[in-house]
Amino acid sequence: MLPILVGVTFGAVDFSRAMSSRQVLQDGLDAATLFAARSTAVTDAELQAIGSKAMTANMLNLHDGALVSVSFVSGDSGQKVIGVAQGVVPTSVLGLVGIGALDLTARTEVMRSSKNLEVALVLDTTGSMRGQNIIDMKAAAADLIDIVVRDAQTPFYSKVALVPYSLAVNVGPYAVQARGAIAGEKTITGATRANPVVITAAGHGFANGDKVYISGVKGMTQLNGKLFTVANRTTNSFQLQNVNGWYYNYYSSGGSVSCTTQGCPYYSFSSPYGNDNTFAVSSCVSERTGSNAYTEAAPSTALLGRNYPSPDNPCLQNTITPLSSDKAALKASLNVLEAEGSTGGHIGIAWGWYMLSPNFGYLWPGASAGAAYTAPDLIKAVVIMTDGEYNSVYCNGVISRNSTTGSGSIRDHESCDAPNGSSYYQSGQICSRMRAAGVIVYVVGFKVVNTQNAATLIANCATDSTHVYYPETGTDLKTAFRSIGQDLSRLRIYR
Repeated sequence: MLPILVGVTFGAVDFSRAMSSRQVLQDGLDAATLFAARSTAVTDAELQAIGSKAMTANMLNLHDGALVSVSFVSGDSGQKVIGVAQGVVPTSVLGLVGIGALDLTARTEVMRSSKNLEVALVLDTTGSMRGQNIIDMKAAAADLIDIVVRDAQTPFYSKVALVPYSLAVNVGPYAVQARGAIAGEKTITGATRANPVVITAAGHGFANGDKVYISGVKGMTQLNGKLFTVANRTTNSFQLQNVNGWYYNYYSSGGSVSCTTQGCPYYSFSSPYGNDNTFAVSSCVSERTGSNAYTEAAPSTALLGRNYPSPDNPCLQNTITPLSSDKAALKASLNVLEAEGSTGGHIGIAWGWYMLSPNFGYLWPGASAGAAYTAPDLIKAVVIMTDGEYNSVYCNGVISRNSTTGSGSIRDHESCDAPNGSSYYQSGQICSRMRAAGVIVYVVGFKVVNTQNAATLIANCATDSTHVYYPETGTDLKTAFRSIGQDLSRLRIYR
């Protein structure tokens, strides 16, 4: 029994050395993992490179032992760094009984400080983006979504909103709350084939001299799509002034009649050339005017402008997508984007801000509402993608006469100037206030034409020069969006 008792007694020395070495290994791994977690590394390869150097620098004393391996990887969608180390310590006494070395293992997990992240992508979907340009933009934006939106939404969330824009921004089902309700159309129940034509529409509410627009009539279709003046009105009927119906078809059924002033389903106006137009209201919105022109005041305080677009420059089909952490849904919204129309870029920029603004939160489903600026651990950012050519501004919901080349036919413009000034000026005012509210602003100038207006726009909008990108190709655009995504991810972890 004596050799066994001696081996156990003196073998305890080897175990003690091993325990001491394991503690040294653990301490070194803890320090290296903490260093990696505090770095700007995002990928596992970056974490491995930084953590390994830190581990070596710790000058481990393993009692003549050796570090066999060490690994550093991210966990919980990047919210923690996991370090694992393997070591070995040679034995002295235990070697006499065939145990030549003792293995050591250490493991540690370090939570990275993190933030909630709300990002609005303001995407140029104007006519100049047709073809390969919009294909490249969709791919680049999808990459950014993959980087920014984490799979794990606890304990910190990350959300993205989409704001496609062209001549204006289509707010879809949120139009009534954003720009106010539109006066209802009145149903037509009769139209006489007489001179003048008498329209029957119960409780129509029109006055003599009002201009009205008729649509949807069956039979007497000559009435459709025209502007008429109300005469000899009664409670439930009125004449169409100087309109001889003897030359029309017989009325059979249906149709509606509407007012044609601001807030009506149709708006009639004269162009700078003197021709008369009547355009239907859309679910797009234009800029608002007055004291809240450049603020994020809620629509309940100051409504957004209406949009009465020309049929030749219509409201874009692409609608906004409120803040979401559903990557599949966000990409599905990206995939259906189409390029059309002129460029009201300032309206797109404003809505990028609105999507993050707590003042607009009541418009969206609960999970899509932007948090208060004072909420703890929160970053808000807007990414503006533009080709730099802003040309469309509004007066009375119609593209104004002081809009510039590319804004459609002057014959379709309103014969008044935009009260807020040029699109470039409005963009600068909005960006300035958005940054002052604490929003980080990136600008991606895709194939930007080098004009003073474009340069001023980008300089006045971006947080600083390090937040500006000038991609010239689809590959460059993808790289720019990826860089922004990585920068946002770093801010989310370390800011």
